[in-house]
Amino acid sequence: MSIYQFLAYLAVVYYLIYYSIHSLFLALGYREASRWKKLGYLEETHRLSRSELVPPVSLVIELHTGGEEAVGWVDHALAQRFPETETIVMCRPGNEEMIATLVGTYFLRRVDRVYKRVLEAPQPLAVFQSDDRRLVLVLMETESRGKALNMAVNLSRYPLVAVAGRGVRLEEDALLRLVRPFMMGERYAPLAMGVSLPLDMEEGNQLPPRRVTRFALMESLRVQLAYQAGAPSLGGPVATYSPLMVFRKEDLVAAGGFDNRLPFMGAEAEMTLRLHRSMRDRGKAYRFAFLPQLLSRRPFPRTWRDHFRESGARRRGIADALWSGRDMLLKARYGYLGTLYIPIFWLFIQFAAAVDIAAYAAVISFFILGKIGWGFLAAFLAASLAYPAVVGVGAVAAARHELEILGGHGALLYGYAASTQLWFRQITALAAFFVFRGGGKEEA
Repeated sequence: MSIYQFLAYLAVVYYLIYYSIHSLFLALGYREASRWKKLGYLEETHRLSRSELVPPVSLVIELHTGGEEAVGWVDHALAQRFPETETIVMCRPGNEEMIATLVGTYFLRRVDRVYKRVLEAPQPLAVFQSDDRRLVLVLMETESRGKALNMAVNLSRYPLVAVAGRGVRLEEDALLRLVRPFMMGERYAPLAMGVSLPLDMEEGNQLPPRRVTRFALMESLRVQLAYQAGAPSLGGPVATYSPLMVFRKEDLVAAGGFDNRLPFMGAEAEMTLRLHRSMRDRGKAYRFAFLPQLLSRRPFPRTWRDHFRESGARRRGIADALWSGRDMLLKARYGYLGTLYIPIFWLFIQFAAAVDIAAYAAVISFFILGKIGWGFLAAFLAASLAYPAVVGVGAVAAARHELEILGGHGALLYGYAASTQLWFRQITALAAFFVFRGGGKEEA
């Protein structure tokens, strides 16, 4: 075997291992979905809405819109059926029209909020509050997502803190379902998340109208149902972001709060790694909860530019999180997290784009130069394109079965799922190197 054949063989093995891990997570995610369904979460929400045992929750949202649209977002948040909750709306100076609209619509009054400063965060510029204390409007000066979240945690009154991303709409009874893992005694849950879909999906949860949104949805379903849903079974996920996340306030404080230096997505992703560290340092048995149920909707990218920027923001967020936890790498005291999970995450997530580019360039060049034959090329294409296409189709099939969405599309739907893994993922990987590397808008 020549050196060229050996390198091609190595590339095939890499992709087989990479997507076998994805297949494993997909199988575990499907098992988790069946488990949650057997627990009867959907049927139990009506009873929980009237139960005194449900822990109260503080919902944190950040508004960047004005006028009637802002009122619509707040109305939607307040409409959540929940025994006891407060909604903390964070906004920055320059949105005077929105602030005046919210203050007038909900009859808010300015108060000197008395709170315990448990995390390092700046003081709010102003706090407005409704008479029943269910709605709190906070004017903040900071541009840091981490500082804003720490400020909200300081101001929160309840033991659970739900953090919603920008522009996120909660599904009916989303909070009731998300707090259920915190009430179960089988294992301590420091974090709960769920499935998120595009805001502009057609009636009946059909495919969204724009093609780039459809491809982004296919990839998102693969990540959510073939990683986030299955990873808790193996002690993960390592560092992840979800548009709607529920934390225990005491765990956030014990972990030191959100990183004040990190932007949107990065602060939340880094917190998941901080929670892993905190739980293991305190010797607590724990398990993150990902509910394979539709709990929120968020703005998905509508253009290629939006997609590349969102993908870049997510990649940078995970990179920042992994870098902050680099001292856990290969440390036996953190178990599989330090010795297996984080190294695999670095190899298959952070370096995946570079490996993809190098592997394709090398194998295709070897074939053109006659250094390898059709057999090696076919094996490489099967491992790098056909195998992930099967995983993508499996994730969409799981979504149709467990989430009861995307019905009626048939071959078109699975065509999108397969082609997403055949070229969309590769284009996104290339963009990570050559497009919008200098920052960009951070999307929810």
